[in-house]
Amino acid sequence: MRSTLFLKRLVLVITVLAVAAISLVAPISQDLAYHDFADQRALGFIPNFWNVVSNAGFFVVGVYGLWLLLLRRRLQVVPSLRLSYTLFLAGVTLVAFGSGYYHWRPNNQTLLWDRLPMTLAFMALLSVTLGEFLAITWARRSLWPLLLIGVMSVFFWFCGELRGAGDLRPYALVQFLPMILMLVLFVLVRSKFEPISGY
Repeated sequence: MRSTLFLKRLVLVITVLAVAAISLVAPISQDLAYHDFADQRALGFIPNFWNVVSNAGFFVVGVYGLWLLLLRRRLQVVPSLRLSYTLFLAGVTLVAFGSGYYHWRPNNQTLLWDRLPMTLAFMALLSVTLGEFLAITWARRSLWPLLLIGVMSVFFWFCGELRGAGDLRPYALVQFLPMILMLVLFVLVRSKFEPISGY
């Protein structure tokens, strides 16, 4: 098993390289063709019906997870990471509303509400992964900065779009860097916490 110090350095190196690489890319504006989805059929009073109602799955998963975690207390998690798990599941739940609203009326203004809850889920999940596969202290110390970075990346893009100079580079980093880091940790590290039976 790789040493924790090596893994911490690897995470930092990947992060620095990703930030440096994205900074070399030209600003990325939102392609308006992004809003042209395959299913544009209305059913009843709901436009883009399947694009809208398919978001109910996020609501079901998020609410069920929160119910198990907070009310039934049957979702067994590392106590120090309970807040990160809660915010991740809350983000998943809010995706149902934000994404549903966006798909109801696809444009850059409604896309803001689609992306905000997704960044909360991305960053909270990254915090969980850092805690379970790297160090609990990293998870606790990084949670709020990660959430702030995620939210600011969305507002950075949105405010730029209002001025006619939108730039998706920070949001792209927030979306894809956590996936890269989690994949690296999943491949190189075994979770320090054994699964708990009796779920």
